[in-house]
Amino acid sequence: MRNIKAVFTKQMLSYFKNPDFFGAPMFFLAIPFFILLLVPGADADSDRGIIVSQFIVMFIGISMIGTSAGYIREDRGTMNLRFMGMAGVKPYQYLIATCMALLAISFIAMILFGLMAQYSGEEMVNFLMISMMGAGTSMLLGITLSLSKIGAFTGIIGLLLGIGPMFATANEFLYNIFRFTYTMQLTTLIREGDLTANLTEIIQIILINMAVILVAFIFMNTRTGLDGEKIVKKGA
Repeated sequence: MRNIKAVFTKQMLSYFKNPDFFGAPMFFLAIPFFILLLVPGADADSDRGIIVSQFIVMFIGISMIGTSAGYIREDRGTMNLRFMGMAGVKPYQYLIATCMALLAISFIAMILFGLMAQYSGEEMVNFLMISMMGAGTSMLLGITLSLSKIGAFTGIIGLLLGIGPMFATANEFLYNIFRFTYTMQLTTLIREGDLTANLTEIIQIILINMAVILVAFIFMNTRTGLDGEKIVKKGA
């Protein structure tokens, strides 16, 4: 528990010290706020959902994937992963602490997004539940990509998942491509859905996304450790 607390504190401090981590999330929060504040008619109920949903999904798809992958890259580059390993920090402790830090940051951001969208009561509770599931999926995806050979394409994948659903809502061909992604489900729910309705199907699709990514993460972690060293099995 002590190791998890230490890594959690370190990751929280790293987040606010690194403009690459907090710059995009601040942008995604600020832009809809000023649009709703300064653009006449933008705060109408129908427009508000469309405006806020675009930036929520960009936050989840772009920022959370990029930041989770960025933590791994940063800690590898500064040799922090090696030092933490020498200090007795286990890989699972590092991952738990890192995800806890990002989940805490995401939760605060989602509350602010929810207030901008004027959610309350059951709507706010359901919104926070679904959006945090999406954020958790993005974190797992970012860490998995950072362990893989396609880690250099993390930013592109984040952009596709963060911006793709916005275009898919107006294009049937793109919709058929993105319809089973967790970010598309979030976009559809927030833009058009009823947050007090039955969310079973949406939750199931997000959980399937998460399960697929989890399998990929387990596979990648058995081949390459968090410190970037290839794991050699005994007897190999």
